[in-house]
Amino acid sequence: MSRKECCSICSKETGDGIYLLSVYICASCEKEMIETSTDDPKYQFFVNQMSKAHRSMILS
Repeated sequence: MSRKECCSICSKETGDGIYLLSVYICASCEKEMIETSTDDPKYQFFVNQMSKAHRSMILS
């Protein structure tokens, strides 16, 4: 049984994902981030979410 973590992008709890700089990202967000081009408005959302997650790590 895998441990569930809260995704730093979508806030859903999943058991399948990765840690990037100690920030947990679920598999579906990881896939979407990889497939999103830089000119897509969703790209900026991902940048903002990663920035927030990274800042919260630094303050902890």
